[in-house]
Amino acid sequence: MCAAILASALIFAPRVSAAADDPMLRVFLADGTSLVSYGEPARVGDRVVFSMPTSAEPNPPLHLVNLPIAHVDWDRTSRYTTTAQSQRYIRTQADADYAALSNDVAATLSDVARTTDPKARLAIVERARTTLGEWPQNHYGFRQAEVRQMLALLDEAIADLQAATGRGRFSLTLTAFADPPPANEPLLPPPTPKEAIEQVLAAARVADSAAERTSLLTSAVAAIDREKDHLPADWVVATRADTQAAVRAELRVDSAIRRSARSGRMRWRRSSPPSRTSWTRRGNCSSRAIASPFGRQ
Repeated sequence: MCAAILASALIFAPRVSAAADDPMLRVFLADGTSLVSYGEPARVGDRVVFSMPTSAEPNPPLHLVNLPIAHVDWDRTSRYTTTAQSQRYIRTQADADYAALSNDVAATLSDVARTTDPKARLAIVERARTTLGEWPQNHYGFRQAEVRQMLALLDEAIADLQAATGRGRFSLTLTAFADPPPANEPLLPPPTPKEAIEQVLAAARVADSAAERTSLLTSAVAAIDREKDHLPADWVVATRADTQAAVRAELRVDSAIRRSARSGRMRWRRSSPPSRTSWTRRGNCSSRAIASPFGRQ
């Protein structure tokens, strides 16, 4: 009985890693806007870091984006990542993993056949049960209905073996079967050229670094110039003008901050020691008072 159950039920396979070769994922902002992420986004403390395509062309230029978590809907971003990885796994690898059952079963049956000690036989089946119970969670819920039926058969086999070893049929300590949490986040189509540029601009609006805002805005202008033949003419004119104006504003702010810092340092050097603390405080307040109109929330 034990061998027959093992032949139909045992599944041994390593935990499935994230589908790293499925690059087009999404980062969702708190306002619902989505940004394409080339590869899986990473949360590092209170930051979200990802590589963002700056155009919709094949092999697009990538821009490393670093956003504060306060502007990101991380729960939705994580659900989208899980959904995308799950669908790719089921489409490309799941059947092969499940088919590997036959080879693993053959090895397990050999172990059971060579074992005469009832306790050792029980240990083999219990290990198999644990592995089987972890299958759905480690494989995106693939064939979980069939796995549940197999688990019921193994539970019966374990109960019989426990009785044979004198432990009694009712001393079961089994791994609970837990359905993996659903990740019901619909996948989005690839962005159009216009949408890809708008996403770069959206990222610039929530970036809290002046240097990153300027870099993103400059990348958007370059993308508009590359893709202008595939974009609405009126949109190209208006968006390019607005984006260039935003770049100039960022550069003016950066220049003003630098001038303020230089002026503060010169005054500090010329001042007497007791008054330097006052100059430092005033200089810091002056720098904080200068803010980018594009990046201010």
